[in-house]
Amino acid sequence: MRTAVITVGKEVLTGKTVNTNLATISRMLNQIGIDTNRSFVIDDQKEEYYKILDFIDEELIIFTGGLGPTIDDISRETVIDYFGVDASINQEVLKGINEYFDQIGLKMDDTNNKQAYFPKKSVILHNDLGTAPGVIFSKGEKTIILFPGPPHELLPMLKESIEYLKKKLKIRLYSKGFRMVGIGESVMEKALIGFYELHPNVNIAPYASVGEIKYVFTSNKIIDLESAMNQFKKKFEEYIYGDLNDTLESIIVESLTKKKLIISVVESCTGGLLAGSITSVNGSSRVFAESIVTYSNEAKVKYLGVSLNTLNTHGAVSIECAYEMVDNLYNKTISDVCVSVTGIAGPTGGTKEKPVGLVFFGINYKGNTKTYKRIFNGNREMIRKRATIYALNLVRKELNQL
Repeated sequence: MRTAVITVGKEVLTGKTVNTNLATISRMLNQIGIDTNRSFVIDDQKEEYYKILDFIDEELIIFTGGLGPTIDDISRETVIDYFGVDASINQEVLKGINEYFDQIGLKMDDTNNKQAYFPKKSVILHNDLGTAPGVIFSKGEKTIILFPGPPHELLPMLKESIEYLKKKLKIRLYSKGFRMVGIGESVMEKALIGFYELHPNVNIAPYASVGEIKYVFTSNKIIDLESAMNQFKKKFEEYIYGDLNDTLESIIVESLTKKKLIISVVESCTGGLLAGSITSVNGSSRVFAESIVTYSNEAKVKYLGVSLNTLNTHGAVSIECAYEMVDNLYNKTISDVCVSVTGIAGPTGGTKEKPVGLVFFGINYKGNTKTYKRIFNGNREMIRKRATIYALNLVRKELNQL
């Protein structure tokens, strides 16, 4: 099925908004064997819709954006008008939009009524995160899907649409995968030379993010899928921490819970990101004791008893300071596992001897302390994120050894 994705909005054309929806849509379609052949970005003017629809000939046409209540949100009515399908206000959807406004304590304007305008023969994609439902309808051999622009609203509808397309096209696919940490995408791709060719019936797609990589395996033959995944796991088991539904922090909380261990952390450059990651997991209260953010030298001395001699001689960003931070935290808490992080996130503060991105870590398990040094690249946000992921992975690997 040939596909065109059309993004609507001047904010995308002017660069004020990055078009992440295209990547998300194309990736998820590819997982069920549908390629995106063309993509376009258009202004929210009726003639632009008509020009592009006159031009393209794809069987699947996807629009994102322009489903809001304002005067320039014209995707729904314009596309329906172009294809000439019967449409009307859906009273059930209109009632739901009214209830949404009542829930948030705002008066609904009449302009919101158009958000309940749908082809009579269509699949309504309900929006639990906003007021703009999406829709799927057909005209002849063409399938048209309209999504709202905000990515967090689009994603649940996209997943629903994927299931619709799988049924319509009678696609039976199996999809599983791994989450990995501690290895870069370029290193992985070099190590995978020849691997893809060994599994021609399996689509293997990498999706890299800051500090992590996700590999998704998709096939219509479960035996081929399992064979590819088993060989992949054997080759890269050191870096695989879970399946597609796992996160590093959820794996850690699960492991701590099983082993009946308590963890505490002390952070400097990550400013609470490490503690926030762990406590974001449901059930973390059973294994997480406490967290201290000692951003200044004075705080390191006041709350952890880091010696002035260490700070004056080696500095706050040093292996010695990371050691004292985690060692003293262990002595002050009831925790079985303690972690420390101290570094330079930048963009200022670096020197030739201690560049931006330099981070030291300490991990103490029941009195035994280990320290680690890393230099991360990227901007301030990326360095802090990479340091957080590295610290989490240190905990994961330590727990695996127990």
